[in-house]
Amino acid sequence: MEQFGKLVESTALHEWMLTTEWLWPWLEIIHFFGLSLLLGALLVIDLRMAGFFRQINIKVTHSLLPWVFAGFGLNVVTGVLFFFGDPMRYAINIGFQFKMGLIVLAGLNALWYWWQIHDEMNSWAPDINPPLLAKTIAIVSLGCWTGVLLLGRLIPYVGTG
Repeated sequence: MEQFGKLVESTALHEWMLTTEWLWPWLEIIHFFGLSLLLGALLVIDLRMAGFFRQINIKVTHSLLPWVFAGFGLNVVTGVLFFFGDPMRYAINIGFQFKMGLIVLAGLNALWYWWQIHDEMNSWAPDINPPLLAKTIAIVSLGCWTGVLLLGRLIPYVGTG
């Protein structure tokens, strides 16, 4: 990992991150905005899929998915830039490592949703109490993304574990 970090430190992108005044704070703002889009929309989608707020049409909540993807895209771009800005700090940080693990788990959970629930939802009544599998996927999603949020905030405060 140290060799990879040193390779990243030799790039123009690393130099740009370190030498551009106000870049890091602006990226933090964009990262926070992306996280707000991602988690705000997923909170509505996942809570409804978990069986809450049955007065809301479950299919309509999924119209928020473009906001989830937009927020995720902003966070991927800014997150990669943060990594390029300080690769040695992030690579060995236990909070960052667990955060990346939860993002992978959240992605696998999203695939599980896509394979098992997405098509089936078209036949659901608007006020359905979703099946156990849908509720499980929603709760796993909420847990993963809450963990990502918390671990992201811990990165400056935890070390190498």
